[in-house]
Amino acid sequence: MNSILKLSIVLILILLFNSCDILDNNSSTIEPLDSKINFKVLESFDRYETVSAPEIFIEIQTEKIYGCYNYGISTYSRFEDRKVIVDIRGISKPGVCLTALGPANARIKLGYISGVYEIEFNGNNFSDKYNLLISDSLIILDGKETANTNPSVYFMYRYPKNSFAYRYNTYAADSTLYLGLLDTLMNVINLTEFYFSDLAQIPYQTTSGTYIVRYFYYENESEFNKVSSVMKSFKQSHFPNNEVHISIENWMNRKIYSWIL
Repeated sequence: MNSILKLSIVLILILLFNSCDILDNNSSTIEPLDSKINFKVLESFDRYETVSAPEIFIEIQTEKIYGCYNYGISTYSRFEDRKVIVDIRGISKPGVCLTALGPANARIKLGYISGVYEIEFNGNNFSDKYNLLISDSLIILDGKETANTNPSVYFMYRYPKNSFAYRYNTYAADSTLYLGLLDTLMNVINLTEFYFSDLAQIPYQTTSGTYIVRYFYYENESEFNKVSSVMKSFKQSHFPNNEVHISIENWMNRKIYSWIL
């Protein structure tokens, strides 16, 4: 083995070892909380792409914007009877900074709970308490903003069981195709359109601009299983070149996109 090849191998090994050190999670640190936190209680999914019944989560975000968007909020949470206690340990800073502006975040799973609870946030110099009511259709927070914590949403709808959101762009070449697919679906599946009032925040992802979202109930999951094949057949007959984008997302996080069928 010549000297140039030996030197090249040594340099590669040095780079590999250095990369391992840089990416080592053990180099992360937890520093004192230096920001007010905003939080909300909502229904979501254990993993964002998981298909399952939605569970209750607390999502926490710092008011402060950091130079690394992968900063987290270190927490320890527990239940004590009808109380949810969240200890804020500080800002978790990984050894690697993903350079972009953003707040620090945390997500706490409460699971399949309902009824009346108290949420208590504890920091180094504060203890803030809020009341939480989880009914079949609503999540309601009660409590005033403090110098350290702020409920960003007081009223949140839960996902209506056996429902889906039908989303489309009104700037398509032929917007009647959106209505055509919807009519076809309604001929195959028993659907009932419903509307969310302005009382609370909607759990489904909202859109703005040229997108419109409509909401429907269906009878059961076996009925919803027909949606993909109906959409695929309609697309192949009416817009095979993906000139129209339609998406459907149901209450269990099942998503169907016309452009990948």
